[in-house]
Amino acid sequence: MAVLNGLNRRLLLIAFVGGAIAILLIYRNQTTTPPEVHTAEDLLEKVMNASGTKERYNNIKNIRFTKAFHLYHENGTVEIDRTELHQYDFSEGTQRNVSWSSGTTNYKLIQKDSDIYQTINDIRDTTTTKVSLQNKLNAATFVLGLPYTLDSDSSIKVYNGLQDFEGVKAHELVVTFTGSKDVWSLYYEPTTFAWLGYWVQTSDHYSLVVNDEMTEVDGFQFSRKRTSYRTDSLKVRQYLRADYNYSNYEIK
Repeated sequence: MAVLNGLNRRLLLIAFVGGAIAILLIYRNQTTTPPEVHTAEDLLEKVMNASGTKERYNNIKNIRFTKAFHLYHENGTVEIDRTELHQYDFSEGTQRNVSWSSGTTNYKLIQKDSDIYQTINDIRDTTTTKVSLQNKLNAATFVLGLPYTLDSDSSIKVYNGLQDFEGVKAHELVVTFTGSKDVWSLYYEPTTFAWLGYWVQTSDHYSLVVNDEMTEVDGFQFSRKRTSYRTDSLKVRQYLRADYNYSNYEIK
């Protein structure tokens, strides 16, 4: 009888340990298996929700932040060293203002709805074309608004599953826009959908941009530190093109 009781205790112990291991394995699988993503629309929705949601982003009236950056020549020398103050007001129409200084010269890039111009020491600049000013503002606003600016009728999106990005696996979303030849490949962390960076093919070059650090502001995820490289068509880095540091975000 004692032998049987001892055997029963061993069997119960084995069953208990086996059950505990099974529960642990199930829990581990549940916590490490990335959420299923089947289409580009699935991925973009998850990314937008993780970034703050498009509904809340569309309700923003004012955004203000500081953007400090260096642009580098291919030989490593500095082309531009600048700190800009960006102020966007969407409460009534669209008003955008980007200001910076170079020595004793003060620049302001201003948009008031369809009117776009630049001032130099408060004197209107007539030498810079409206097209170039519009392109600068659009580029700044487009990148700031990612991923929400991808959700438009003019975008064509393709989801390529988990691909390599800088040595790690990431969701790859390839986006093109009607009327543009640029091809954007954007990369997101498999489980949290955090934005890791992107690679863009333009008409005359390839750029790899890595989000080195993100910051949360009022529930939104924005870039804090970012590095840009020129690459070849195979995404192999050629040289450091720029580094960016964003700070003092204010949202209303």
